[in-house]
Amino acid sequence: MRRHFIAAITLAALGMAGCASLQEPQYPTQPVKLIVPYPPGNVADNFGRIMAEKLAQIWGQPVTVENQPGIPGVVAAARAKADGYTLLGHSISYAVDAGLYTNLPYDPDRDLQAIAPYARQPFALVAAPALGVKTVADLVALAKSKPGQLKFGSLGTRTQIYFVAEQFKKMAGIDAVNVSFKSLPEANAAVAKGEIAFWFPPVAGAMAGVKEGKLIALAITSGKRAEMLPQVPTMAEAGIANMDNAAWFGFWAPAGVPPAIAKRIAGDIARATEAPEVREKFAKAGVQIMRMSPEEFAAFVRDETAASKRQVKELGIQPQPYAPPAKP
Repeated sequence: MRRHFIAAITLAALGMAGCASLQEPQYPTQPVKLIVPYPPGNVADNFGRIMAEKLAQIWGQPVTVENQPGIPGVVAAARAKADGYTLLGHSISYAVDAGLYTNLPYDPDRDLQAIAPYARQPFALVAAPALGVKTVADLVALAKSKPGQLKFGSLGTRTQIYFVAEQFKKMAGIDAVNVSFKSLPEANAAVAKGEIAFWFPPVAGAMAGVKEGKLIALAITSGKRAEMLPQVPTMAEAGIANMDNAAWFGFWAPAGVPPAIAKRIAGDIARATEAPEVREKFAKAGVQIMRMSPEEFAAFVRDETAASKRQVKELGIQPQPYAPPAKP
């Protein structure tokens, strides 16, 4: 009787171990490729490489970063084998593009599945020192005294930075004229020289200029202050409500990745963001950690996509057919 009881317990334990092995797949057993649809040195590329390095340590497998700038990189990820060994490291632009183009060569809702976010970076409202403004209220008052005369910067009218500036104009009840620049350093330099009055770079892109006194930081588009700029108020604290806006970054995989593998990747992404060295690097860049399950992130991306489409419509931007880049 005792032998039968022990045998039953042993079989039950083996059965439980078998179930656990099914629930926790042996992943990864080979190198993982992370496609980043940005050029090397871009903020999304830099953040993606921080995560790739830590995930490689967690997994004991190489995680190689492959830069494929633009929508072609997203297409490459969408067409990869759905086994978890090809991931896409993208940003808020994933949602923005869905609102800007009418015929993307991939379906953002069906061809890729959201795995997990890992970081968000608010924008900083910075102004030219020559303006003499010290607060958001000062800038608003100046703009209202010179309707349509102040200029603000962006990286083009089809970018999140432009959307944030237009939202600020609407919430503050001011009129200002957009000037588009090719790069963040170029726009910062224009503000520093007083060629444009203000703009909304990501916090990390503003910090050097603020510390050097070349830019005046007036507010942060976040629900809480940035660790690296603790003296700078949030937009709400500065008197402009409902402007909690940020660039965010996350991972996707080709649609069809087994749920257990997707859950494993999401869990390890969360583990990576808890590592002290990762948190330190992100804190220095003014980045806030994001944690969501695959299901939560998928819902979040859907909401952000819907918000992007609303913004495009409200700003009177006409969605355009996507044109593939010319082959060299």
